[in-house]
Amino acid sequence: MSAITLKSLHNYLKLLENPSELKRRLPTSSNPRTLKEGLYETSRLVGVDEAVFKDAQTIAALIGAQRFVMIGGEPSVTDHVARVFDNSRVLLTGLVSGLSFENATVGQMAAGPQQGGAMAALSPGWAQPKSEPAAARAQPSAEQETRLDSLKPLLAGNAPLTCKLFRALFEHMLGFTAQSSGQQGSGSLVNELTGSKEHSRSFLSTALFILGAEVERDQLMSFMMQQGLFGMPIFEHLLQHRDYCEAFHSFRRLERVFMGSPVAEEAQLRNRLDKFNAQFGGKPYGARIFEADDLSKAKIDAYLAATDLLEAMALTPWWLSVNNAVSAAASNSVRSASIIASHFERFGRGEVTKEQVNREIADHLLAFARQFSADTKPA
Repeated sequence: MSAITLKSLHNYLKLLENPSELKRRLPTSSNPRTLKEGLYETSRLVGVDEAVFKDAQTIAALIGAQRFVMIGGEPSVTDHVARVFDNSRVLLTGLVSGLSFENATVGQMAAGPQQGGAMAALSPGWAQPKSEPAAARAQPSAEQETRLDSLKPLLAGNAPLTCKLFRALFEHMLGFTAQSSGQQGSGSLVNELTGSKEHSRSFLSTALFILGAEVERDQLMSFMMQQGLFGMPIFEHLLQHRDYCEAFHSFRRLERVFMGSPVAEEAQLRNRLDKFNAQFGGKPYGARIFEADDLSKAKIDAYLAATDLLEAMALTPWWLSVNNAVSAAASNSVRSASIIASHFERFGRGEVTKEQVNREIADHLLAFARQFSADTKPA
């Protein structure tokens, strides 16, 4: 059986840097799909039971719980979220297309559709093996390695991994696309972003990071460094010129009218941050997050948006920075969330412009990446 290696995976994903070839693989129909239609087509694309992609937890893993609401048992989203979702689906389809399911590896297809486990797709840590222990994985030889023609051997029947890759594509498009920008046809955002060297490079780095962890995770970071897909230039592409306010804060601000009790709100936020840290081996954060009990909805919204942001960025190679930071002290992620939340809160109160907040948050994330990705820590 032919083995998938980091080299073969990287060679295939370089499709993202070839706009003409990628466009050839995209669905020919330019008619936008509704969220419901897109969920169905995505389930068919990777051979997962349609019911899995109708589940609220799976939808949350795909686009974030704060970006949709279930009404009458059906997910409802804004026009902008629907547009970004549809374009993310189109890009995923272009990446996955290639061999038919019949040509996918026998072992992966025999595993069958994976039900549930949608929340695992949000985990920014290395994904655990889906079928056999890591020790049982044979290292591929040069003779066994072959050219990869599709992502279906990796994604077929694998809902958590599909959700994780889709979410990363979705977050990138949402962060770099204004609500009033460009054409509205299906695939218009894909053509716009993949036509840019910076965005194509970002897509490639993130996709290799997510999928490479399923192939040879112990060698992944060194391989990405060798290919120029990890380091400060990639962090600049991923973090700068991004609209953090619209992609994160606006959804939390409009999610509800009233907040719960201060004690309950802080407990829920701490629980979420503790779960985030636990994915990196971090211990629970014991100290209080807020200094007083008279919390405002604006502050809670800001902290929730900041936590959303950290979770989204941890789907990218920025993950290594968080891993190192939390390994040093669990409080580092909470401190980062507090800094980001302070910017969101000031924006929510109308004290600063959106452009200024976006720059400040990008600078913070970039400095965080530089400090905690470095071989040696600054004095």
